[in-house]
Amino acid sequence: MSQQPPASVSASDKQQQAQQRIDELEMRITFLEDTIDGLNDQMSALNQEFLLAKQAMQLMHRKLEQLQQNPSGGDAVGDEPPPPHY
Repeated sequence: MSQQPPASVSASDKQQQAQQRIDELEMRITFLEDTIDGLNDQMSALNQEFLLAKQAMQLMHRKLEQLQQNPSGGDAVGDEPPPPHY
């Protein structure tokens, strides 16, 4: 069975209920907008961290490829002249 408001509800009561409902919806919208803004800020920060991590990983990958191509790393003893006391 559905509840129906009494027939004696005045127009001003209906208007007051409608205004109360509108106020509640406006508060919900404000809360949702605040939540969305906060999530957007978090996503921006995470995206920045992700980009930095990606750049670091690319740098490590390049260095690893260099080491695989030249295992001595270019710092071999034969590459440098001997110290003056020899």
